[in-house]
Amino acid sequence: MTDEKTTISFRESLSLCGFGIKTAHKLMPAYYPCMLIRSLITAAQPLIVLFFSAHILNELSSARDIGNIVMYAAITVGLTFILSAIKAVLVREIESHAGRERALRRIHMMQAERFATMDFSYTEDNTVSEILARMDTYAQGSSRGLVFLYIVPQRASDSLFSMIFAILLAGPLSAGSMRVGSPWAVAALFAVFAAGLVMTIRLQSRQKTLMQITAERAASDNTLYDYYKNYIKADQAAKDVRIYKQNEALWSVFANSYDSTVWISLMNFRGRTEGFQLALLAVIGGGFYLLAGYGALGSDVLVGSIIQTVGAISALATAIGSLIVNIGLIYNNAPFLKPLKDYLALPGILHSGTKDVPPPDGHGYEIEFSNVSFRYPGAERYALKNLDLKLNPGERLAVVGLNGSGKTTMIKLLCRLYDPTDGDILLDGASIRDYDRDQYSSLFSVVFQDHTLFPLWLGQNVAVGQEYDADLVEKYLGDAGFANRIGTMPRGLDTILYKEFDEDGTQISGGEAQKIAFARALYKNAPIVVLDEPTAALDPISESEVYFSFDRTIRGKTAVFISHRLSSCRFCERIAVFDEGRLVQLGSHDELLADVNGRYYELWEAQARHYREQ
Repeated sequence: MTDEKTTISFRESLSLCGFGIKTAHKLMPAYYPCMLIRSLITAAQPLIVLFFSAHILNELSSARDIGNIVMYAAITVGLTFILSAIKAVLVREIESHAGRERALRRIHMMQAERFATMDFSYTEDNTVSEILARMDTYAQGSSRGLVFLYIVPQRASDSLFSMIFAILLAGPLSAGSMRVGSPWAVAALFAVFAAGLVMTIRLQSRQKTLMQITAERAASDNTLYDYYKNYIKADQAAKDVRIYKQNEALWSVFANSYDSTVWISLMNFRGRTEGFQLALLAVIGGGFYLLAGYGALGSDVLVGSIIQTVGAISALATAIGSLIVNIGLIYNNAPFLKPLKDYLALPGILHSGTKDVPPPDGHGYEIEFSNVSFRYPGAERYALKNLDLKLNPGERLAVVGLNGSGKTTMIKLLCRLYDPTDGDILLDGASIRDYDRDQYSSLFSVVFQDHTLFPLWLGQNVAVGQEYDADLVEKYLGDAGFANRIGTMPRGLDTILYKEFDEDGTQISGGEAQKIAFARALYKNAPIVVLDEPTAALDPISESEVYFSFDRTIRGKTAVFISHRLSSCRFCERIAVFDEGRLVQLGSHDELLADVNGRYYELWEAQARHYREQ
């Protein structure tokens, strides 16, 4: 994917900076225009005061025209007031629409949207998880990456406009009758300034390296910390922590996952760099003051003009130094943008066809696995091998086998989360690759073993949307066996599940969550329903009851029931038996049980013997 340790060329760094600014602007279109106007005002205000103050001093030291003095003072106050009012509006606009926390939220939303639309295979790829952890570390731990481009460019634009205004103020006067000291002294001062800037750029480059090392270490530490942070939540591992006295082990993990020495080294180096920059600017500013004062001794320039020239030149030196520093910071931020660029640019793996999925016409769909084999990316062993299987319209098909036999892999291929490595899957005789992916996905309602509910309203969890038909939601919750529980919820369908984001949220049990997931599958009303071992935590009798009940509820739909417990699926018309990635038997329960040498009989007897012994 991406490796931050790889040296990034100058051209690539510029490209990454352009990508970052373009992406930041796309997320918040109003930010940069407001920022530039605010910077223009911020730079103009002190120099406007300097300009008119110099005119007031000149007037006081010469003609002393009270009218001009009042006019200059009124213009200064009026312009300052107007610009301050405009700036306050802009600052409020920037902070309300592009504050750091809001920027982080927008960035996370963009990442989440990409995660929801990328090919499923990436979600099971550890390298993608590492990229996400690294981006989060950059943003949260050091404000690097995209969020950095909502912070530093503002300082850079302040410096740019300050430099422009300072040149406008200093240019006409320094070119006039006033001599700013000896040319050699001025040249020496500029030489010190140039040498200081070169040293600043080198220090910034060194700081970039330290930042990358620190962020790389922090990304690894944060991944470990986040895992164990979730582990110690009260609803997940509190009992184990207490019974097995795991607090010492957890403390060791947390203590060893955070090495403060790298951060201390970075902070010390950053402090020395900033101290050097401040000292350099102080020396240059003081030098210009001395030269300007010396030059004014032998000239007839008014005192106000001297103050204006010295102030403008000092502001110019400060602005140039700050501009170069901030441009360097933006440039050094380029490597921290690379993970985001790589993440957003992940190529599509699954081809989306253009063919429309035909309507079911009341008979449902026929799906056929034709000599399908599949191997997960990077794996050597096939998870599924030479599968030939036809799913008939309206049929109840059970898929059974031991863990790792290929059952869930078959469902991933059926739902087109992956494409087969070899062979093809056909829908009504045509390859599913030829159909529009979204239309094909809409054919399936699936309840996975690791199904997820969100801390949202109960009704929204069932409908997977903000707007929904309340009557249908209640009906399907009732069909899923959740009717009695609704009556005990404080706000019915508007009850928030869980307490992560709402202290008034309602906690639900694992069994209740399963029923809500069943209702969600029913609400989608897709023609093909799949239960992928969602009841694995239940005992065999409870699981069998759930499957029988769900079978009655879905009526004429095509259904696939997956379980490693054979007794739960006896009602199905056909049972497909998987073993080590292969379909080894296919038939009804009675037919398969009659084959005493078959895998089904062996599994049935092993499970039955266990319960007979109990």
